[in-house]
Amino acid sequence: MTTTKAPTNSDDVALPTAQRVAQTQSAWKVEAQALSKLATAFGPLTRPKIYQNLTKLPAILKKVEAKIRSLPVADRGVAVLKEIRDELDERKRHMQERLAKDLAAACKAHDLELRVLSRDEPVEVRIPPFAVQIDRTKGHAELRFARQPIATCEADAAAIMNAHGHALAAMRKGFRAEPFFDACLRAWRAACGAGCAGNGERVEILDFLPHLALQLQPSAFRVEPSERNYRGYSRARFAFDVLSLRSAGMLRREGWRMNLGVATGTTATKKNRTIFFEDEKGDGEFKLTVFFTRAETS
Repeated sequence: MTTTKAPTNSDDVALPTAQRVAQTQSAWKVEAQALSKLATAFGPLTRPKIYQNLTKLPAILKKVEAKIRSLPVADRGVAVLKEIRDELDERKRHMQERLAKDLAAACKAHDLELRVLSRDEPVEVRIPPFAVQIDRTKGHAELRFARQPIATCEADAAAIMNAHGHALAAMRKGFRAEPFFDACLRAWRAACGAGCAGNGERVEILDFLPHLALQLQPSAFRVEPSERNYRGYSRARFAFDVLSLRSAGMLRREGWRMNLGVATGTTATKKNRTIFFEDEKGDGEFKLTVFFTRAETS
């Protein structure tokens, strides 16, 4: 007897397969949404700057953990947070035990002098021409010149040396002694013409710097004096340029001498009006005014 096979309905086969794929797709969508929320919560931890302050970092980690706790993929985020906390503990231990030795070795390797100015927190050292304040509690270091902050980095020997190199290159960039002297002379004359010197010849640094900043603008600013073309000029950079001018023996030029008037008494305490002009070793004093006098070129 011949048996006839019943025809197969393709829907009977396709329906379970489609359902399985739909279920898988739905699970993926749920996971994708959770991962997206996880990624958003971790956004602040992608910014390098937050790792420079170890006192604030634990609070940020705790805040991120609270945001991801209810997510179905929370375990992935918790694992990453644990890695960060372990690294944080290791950094703290390393800073207490090794930073001083590592920094001394790094300075020696770069043929730079290292002088300890203060062992109290924050520790202060001198790596000419900058002072470096190292706060091992917060885990960051600050490079200073003219007692003004010019760069920050992690409290790590390699990071400090890298920041030192970049800061020195930035301070030296574009400096030429003769054009700088001439720019200062023009700025002083402009300030005097604006009445900043009163009946005398001394112009307060507070009034002088804006005129100098204009003299030092690139040609693009002169063509189109817009914010986009403006180049900032800091108090620390002015002090560094004066140090460079002195090192080049260019405080006198073509019958003029550039002078800085010392801040005395209560004036010296008004930091917004004065600048601490220092040499590479950090020795110096607060100055209040700028003025030019006639002098024979030596």
